Amino acid sequence: MSGLLSNYRLLAIIIWLFAVALSLAWNSVDNIRERNNTAKETARAFFEQIMASRRWNFYHGGVYVYTTDKSPPNEYLPKDMRVIFDENGRMLSLINPSYMTRQIEAISQEKRQVRVHITSLTPLRPGNKPYMWEIAWLKSFTHGNTEQSGFAEENGEKIFRYMAPLVASSSCNPCHAPSKQSEGNIRGAISISLPISFHKSLWPLLLSHFFVAVTGIYGILFFGGRLALSRKKILTTNRQLAQEIEERKQTENKLITIQKNLGRIVDNRTAELHKTNEALDKRIKEQQRIESSLVSITHEFIQLFDSAPDGMHVIDKNFQIIKVNRAYRKLAGMTTEEILGKKCHEIFSGKLCHTEQCPLTRILGGAKRVEIESIQTRRDGKTIPCLITATPFRDPDGKITGIIEVTRDISNWKEIEQSLSTTAEHLRVRNVELEDFTHVISHDLQEPLMLIKAFSERIRTKCADALPEKGISYLQRIESSTNRMQQLIDGLLLYSRVSSKANPFESVGLKTVIQSVIDDLAVKIENCQADISVDEQLPIIEADPLQMRQLFQNLISNSLKYHHPDRKPKITVSLIPLSEKNGTQGSICLSVEDNGIGFENKYRKVMFDIFQRLHTEKGARGTGIGLSICKKIIKRHQGTISAEGKPGIGATFTITLPLQQKKQRKQKKS
Repeated sequence: MSGLLSNYRLLAIIIWLFAVALSLAWNSVDNIRERNNTAKETARAFFEQIMASRRWNFYHGGVYVYTTDKSPPNEYLPKDMRVIFDENGRMLSLINPSYMTRQIEAISQEKRQVRVHITSLTPLRPGNKPYMWEIAWLKSFTHGNTEQSGFAEENGEKIFRYMAPLVASSSCNPCHAPSKQSEGNIRGAISISLPISFHKSLWPLLLSHFFVAVTGIYGILFFGGRLALSRKKILTTNRQLAQEIEERKQTENKLITIQKNLGRIVDNRTAELHKTNEALDKRIKEQQRIESSLVSITHEFIQLFDSAPDGMHVIDKNFQIIKVNRAYRKLAGMTTEEILGKKCHEIFSGKLCHTEQCPLTRILGGAKRVEIESIQTRRDGKTIPCLITATPFRDPDGKITGIIEVTRDISNWKEIEQSLSTTAEHLRVRNVELEDFTHVISHDLQEPLMLIKAFSERIRTKCADALPEKGISYLQRIESSTNRMQQLIDGLLLYSRVSSKANPFESVGLKTVIQSVIDDLAVKIENCQADISVDEQLPIIEADPLQMRQLFQNLISNSLKYHHPDRKPKITVSLIPLSEKNGTQGSICLSVEDNGIGFENKYRKVMFDIFQRLHTEKGARGTGIGLSICKKIIKRHQGTISAEGKPGIGATFTITLPLQQKKQRKQKKS
């Protein structure tokens, strides 16, 4: 057995060493992959920087600079675009995107760091002729590749090469018209050579795996020794068990002796039974007391049964009424003697009588509970709308003997339903009127507004020279008022569509929604140099995705609009823990906090009303509708929104939203 354990330990050591060797190989490969990814991302970032400078050049229509030895006129441009002269007669040459790239290439070669080369299989200038290693990559771009990269040796130095294509577009035609390149074709490419030294010592990895291997071998040897020790203990235990078996045999002999004394034990047991009988007598007396209490409880139950506000009666299997309460007698307009013994359909008749839907028939068929709404007709012809609930009535053995039926007069409910139906119709008409009003805003009001803007623009373009300064000022006021009117109309449309044009609820990731809002506001954020941080733990909720987007866009736009002029805006969207004791189970709480100009807390209730504006100074203009839209969206989602501010310090908007909407919870329960 010990030899077998030794073989197992040897096998475990071999498996362990193989696993350590596999881990070492995997980590070595991962280091190489990390080196390649680092080099590629560096080259790609440098390429994107070059493309950003080219786009900047294109958006400005090229840049004219004074000609020098390093910036001679670009002979590959059309003559009418090549040079211009300033008022002193000095020559300026047009620097187009391609020329700017070549200058970046020249500067990088002077520094002898990153080498940039703009090239093509059909270059316009000899300097753009591809290197030997560039030709194969240029050809691969024509087959759909988007980039190429790899390490190489050059002049005894290890470098990383990267190349990405330049796609022809309509913006290239002014400078490259002779090439007749179709839009979307590969015009050429830009290659980047980076001298990257990425040397990561293997010694830490080797030492760590060696330590793990030694530790594992020690553990295998240690636990193998423990197993051998355990084996010895098991053998010792077996010997102890054999000894216990012998002791049990001796015990059996003693039991035989005890059986001989059984007569004496029976006598003792008889005495104990006598005592037990005395105890049973006491229990019988206690049972009698309990029965007396049950009788009292029965009387109390009868009183409660008779004082119930709803009509209650017991019907046996033959449809005969055997018990009624005061409320049922009043509902039927009859006395107890007139009701008892009669068939239930003789007291009240309805459309379910003598059908398979009869409550008694359904209970006898196995139903546990029957609840129906029916119009019951009394013997005197009076009809009463009732809610009927039937449950089995059982004897003491649990056998069903009939049903107990509760009849509730719901005449008042029906009147309330009729009132609610009338109110709903009134609301429907009001909604139609609201939709008509929205149609007027979106069409009839915008049409004259567009005419005002159009004729104001004509006055400015055709009559600006003839207008006096005061007339131009009046025109600016007209245009400003027109723009504000357009903003008010757009805001009212958004406000009205929160309910009328709402989308159904679905699963919405708040982190994704807020990130898309930040992407949409990227230009404004960059202009303000704002710092926006979003909690990574934002959950997924049931909501209207477009309205959630509108909500956070309004709040973040407000924070950017009302930022403090003396500091960069800082906006934080975070998740606030909620305590279940506050009745907020199944909800989340978010805060949108900024360091802007803030506001007085006395305005925090009215600021969500429509057309309420706290800041009217120039540069912070608004319609006063944005926060009212936020409030309406939150109300539709069965949540809450509040705000707190400190003048000159900032503002915080707090939002609570349910994880799931109540209607959907009810559907799941049903």
